Amino acid sequence: MKTGISSKATLITVCLAVVLLSSGLLYAPEDGGGSAEGAKSSFMDLIKAGSWVGHFIILCSIVGFGLMIEHIVNIKRVKLCPPEIVAELEALVDEGQYEEAVSLCNANPNFFTNIIGAALSKVNEGYDSMVAAMEETGEEEASKLNQKISYISLIGNIAPMLGLTGTVTGMIKAFGIIKISKAPTPGQLAQGVEEALVTTAEGLFVAMPMLTAYFLFKNKVTMYILEIGMICGEFVDKFKARAGVEK
Repeated sequence: MKTGISSKATLITVCLAVVLLSSGLLYAPEDGGGSAEGAKSSFMDLIKAGSWVGHFIILCSIVGFGLMIEHIVNIKRVKLCPPEIVAELEALVDEGQYEEAVSLCNANPNFFTNIIGAALSKVNEGYDSMVAAMEETGEEEASKLNQKISYISLIGNIAPMLGLTGTVTGMIKAFGIIKISKAPTPGQLAQGVEEALVTTAEGLFVAMPMLTAYFLFKNKVTMYILEIGMICGEFVDKFKARAGVEK
C-alpha cells in the first residue's frame, strides 16, 4: 500500500512540475514589462504557432493523461486480486464445489480469477494439468497488463519525434521565406522559427511525464504480477497436497 501511494505521489509531483515549468515558460514576459493582456494572449498565440504538429502533440498529451488516470484507478491490487473473491474461492474449493468456483471466476473476470479459473477447469485432469493451465494463462494475463500500460510509453516516445517533425517543418518554412524574399524581415522569419521551437518544447513537455508514468506503472505491474502469481501458486498447491493424500 505504501508503495502504491508513493508511486502516485511521485507521478502527480512530476506532472505538476512539468505543468508549472511549461506555464512559466509560456507566460514569461518578453521584455520584463509585458502587460497582463499580452501574457493572456501569448498562450493561445503559442498554441497556434505550433501548427498541425503542435495540435497533434496536444491531442497525444490528452490521450496520455487520460490513460494515466485510468491506470491509477484500475491498476490496483484490490481490483486485480479482490480479497473477497479469493476468500470465497477458497471456501468453495475447501467444500469441493469446483464447478461453482469456476462459475464464480467466470462471473468476476480479473487477473486472479482468470488464472485460477483456467486451473480449476483442469481439476479433473490432475495437478500437473492445473499447473500448466495456470502458467499459460498467467503469461497471457501478464502480457495483457504490460501491453495495457505500453501505450503510455508509446506516446512518451512519439511526442519528441513529433516535436522534431515540427522543428523540421518550421525551419523549412523559414528557409522558404528566405528563398522567395530578397530581404526578409525578422517578423517574416519568426513564424517558422517559432513553430520549430514551440513544437520541440511541446514534445519534450509531453514526453517527460509520460515516460516517468510508464516507469512507475511498469514497476507497479511487475510487483503485482509477482505477488498475485505467488497467491495463485499457493492456491493450486493445495491440490498437490490433496493428490498426495488420496494416493
